[in-house]
Amino acid sequence: MADRESRIAGVGGAEFRFERSIPDKAGRKVGERKIAAEWTAAIKGEDKSFASAVINEFDDGVLFGPSSVPGVVSDFAGAAAAEVTVRWLQLANQALDARLRRQREVSLAVGGLMAALLILALVF
Repeated sequence: MADRESRIAGVGGAEFRFERSIPDKAGRKVGERKIAAEWTAAIKGEDKSFASAVINEFDDGVLFGPSSVPGVVSDFAGAAAAEVTVRWLQLANQALDARLRRQREVSLAVGGLMAALLILALVF
């Protein structure tokens, strides 16, 4: 069995290994461009969550397109930088949202407990 083709892209001091695969649907297009291959890398967030960064390689053999933003670039590194940055920011926003949600839930629980204790203190 042959090894999968892969590329390593450095983004912001970190390295990401993109693995090449054939798209699930033959003839899939983005705009007017036909996708020849997809390059996928796993991105790990600060809270240990994961996201997939996907770069579309078009059949012209020259252009690449990050799947998270519209447009194309002529080099793989540029597409990787755009895709990894957007996916990492999405993971960071999800982690922040989860942290804020937990803080709200704890604040509501503590506030409710404090209100109940205050009522009991006033009653007795």
